[in-house]
Amino acid sequence: MFGVIAMDNVLKEKVKLMIDEIPEDRITEVIDFIEFIKQKEEKEENEATDEILNDKNLMASLKRGLEDIEKGNIYSFEDVFKNV
Repeated sequence: MFGVIAMDNVLKEKVKLMIDEIPEDRITEVIDFIEFIKQKEEKEENEATDEILNDKNLMASLKRGLEDIEKGNIYSFEDVFKNV
């Protein structure tokens, strides 16, 4: 995990250095591109959320699970695996 964070920081620093080298009149293009990437990411996240929320079977299963929790119909991890 640490290696991923370190690489992430290296890449971000590289981007910052590259931005510093871009002529001032081209910075708006960089901003536009970054905004495009952010919007694309948000759209993909929303699509994934919608896919989950529109899955009737999954939502029914989650509802049953939450109802079981509220009713106390649960088992501990130890209970489930004590005879395994």
